[in-house]
Amino acid sequence: MIGLNADIYLTGHGDRMTMADVQNKLDLIQDKYNKIRAMVAEGKSLGEAKQTLGETDSPAGNGPRIPTFTESVYQELTKKR
Repeated sequence: MIGLNADIYLTGHGDRMTMADVQNKLDLIQDKYNKIRAMVAEGKSLGEAKQTLGETDSPAGNGPRIPTFTESVYQELTKKR
């Protein structure tokens, strides 16, 4: 999105964002990804990673459960190749 070099970004799932907002969001996501990658390298479990990041499991709702960012990244990084 940053490559679009726009003044305003409309994500469709949130508020209007400026380029600075998009860059900040990207930086936060990259930082979290790097933390998860480091924990995987240390042999931490998914539960330990979530606890370290201050995440708790939300109660089950009526629909299908969607994996969190942490769960998705952890699973991708630990997938057998």
